[in-house]
Amino acid sequence: MSQARYVSVDGIRTHYLEAGERHRGVRPTILLLHSAEFGGAAEVTWEFNIGPLSERYHVLAPDHLGFGRTEKIFDFGNQFERRIRHIRRFIETMAVGPVHVMGSSMSGGLSLTVASRKQPDWPLASVVCCSGGGDAPDNEARKVLNSYDGTKEHMRRIVDTMFVDKRWPNDDAYITRRWELANLPGAWEATAAARFKAPFREASRVRSERDHIPYGNIAVPALVFAGKHDPLREPGYTDGFVPFIPNARLHVFENAGHMGNIECADEFNARTLAFLAEVDGG
Repeated sequence: MSQARYVSVDGIRTHYLEAGERHRGVRPTILLLHSAEFGGAAEVTWEFNIGPLSERYHVLAPDHLGFGRTEKIFDFGNQFERRIRHIRRFIETMAVGPVHVMGSSMSGGLSLTVASRKQPDWPLASVVCCSGGGDAPDNEARKVLNSYDGTKEHMRRIVDTMFVDKRWPNDDAYITRRWELANLPGAWEATAAARFKAPFREASRVRSERDHIPYGNIAVPALVFAGKHDPLREPGYTDGFVPFIPNARLHVFENAGHMGNIECADEFNARTLAFLAEVDGG
């Protein structure tokens, strides 16, 4: 069972889940970073993974700035770097490291970006990316996620888009949980802020780091998960970056969309633990 806790990270009240025992000097801590859809939070992204992973590892799952039950802060100057710094300071505050970082969707790309830097911002032992990395097309599925209007029915549409199995959007209790998280005070505003663009700013002709990750620089072992039926990615999108990551492996969920670690939780947990056992030498 995970425990919900709060910690002050540079004065920011940060919510996180914790499970498992620390194994100082024996094996790294697992750091779980959630996805960034409206209502995204550690407690919904990782609820079916944190228990099995904590049987062998110490696990921490923080809520990003503006998400879940962490303070609703958004840095309009550079939220991308602010988020990376917040996680770095969380790791330091919790006095853990190195860490096996596992990121879902947005956090997957974020984790790969950090891992590709000459001096990674986090003390990485490995990186696991689920439904992140590569190109993200601005298609109809993404428009459903980005246009959330605060209603339960729109939340149902979001869940229906991300999942293959219709039991998820048809589960009223599940929809209510996600809707309540998405409608916490300040949650909609903080999540929507990432979609804002000043009408007088022209699009930059220079590709940003997050859109042009130097995957060949990733020095730690990497495991990439993808859903075969992910509507938020082009089919075979992992071919555009996984082959360039040294010491990387790919696993495709045959029966999942964008939330493979939820829809295929047992498969995700087993593959991940096998990967970590190899990285940690058994």
